[in-house]
Amino acid sequence: MAKLTDKKIKWAVEQVINKAESTELVAAMYGVSRRRLQQLVKCYMETGAYAR
Repeated sequence: MAKLTDKKIKWAVEQVINKAESTELVAAMYGVSRRRLQQLVKCYMETGAYAR
């Protein structure tokens, strides 16, 4: 699994929320698990902050 930078986290979350891309597709693009991306999206939706 890859470690995401702040910039990549923001981009990935925005792809899922704004562009309606699937978490599976975006996670595969960055080499992270689908579950981790789901966690990041959930955190953003609840707090408005991009988690690390």
